[in-house]
Amino acid sequence: MLTAALLTIVLTASPADADLAYRKVSVYDGHVTFEIPAGWEEIPPEVLEAHSLRMAESTGGLLTEVYQHGFRTTDPEVDFVLPECLIQIRESGRLSYRQFLELPSIDEMHSVAGEAVADRRWPAVRGLELSDAVFDRDTFSLHLHNTLDLSYESETTVESIAFLTERGLFTIHFYVRTSQVDTMAPVYAHIFESVHFDDDLRYRPRLSDRLPARSPLILLAAAILIGLAAISFHLSQRRLRQP
Repeated sequence: MLTAALLTIVLTASPADADLAYRKVSVYDGHVTFEIPAGWEEIPPEVLEAHSLRMAESTGGLLTEVYQHGFRTTDPEVDFVLPECLIQIRESGRLSYRQFLELPSIDEMHSVAGEAVADRRWPAVRGLELSDAVFDRDTFSLHLHNTLDLSYESETTVESIAFLTERGLFTIHFYVRTSQVDTMAPVYAHIFESVHFDDDLRYRPRLSDRLPARSPLILLAAAILIGLAAISFHLSQRRLRQP
């Protein structure tokens, strides 16, 4: 299981990572807290908002996804710097966890990912590999691992965890160059493991969750498209500004 693997990484982290200082941040009007490296900067809201507006305009309103918060190592004003952590809050209503207990096969997910790349023709994305998708019953969270083959950047790995909440989904997307995955794995494992929800937002299972529900394939496809759109847009904008 991916969660077990992440926990193993944390327990076997190098001494240098053990000495890394973290600070607690609060988001979602104080409903959620988690820890990030002390030296990371928060991306200003106006920068995230400008990105969302330009994305909507460039796709004719097809993509209107927004990130409510973001954190990165340096240069919070720059369009795209790796590694970075983006937070997405969806208050689309409470979801039943049952639909995630039997996920589609990896082949089905690869098909969805391939269609997403081909149909949307993202200029910065040449390929996408979804290598893992696991639902953690203990934390009611969906873990996705993607690798993007980018035109203007080195190969990039995207680790996403979508936590079910009483209002919808709280998702953390962690972008890192694939060549730096081993180095940064303890960092994003620490971030994911430190997420804490207050009692009002924390997901509470119900008897009704045991009833049959629709396939989560649509939700997985949406998560893939969000990741593709965000990284393709950022890289395309950066390339346009280069002399």
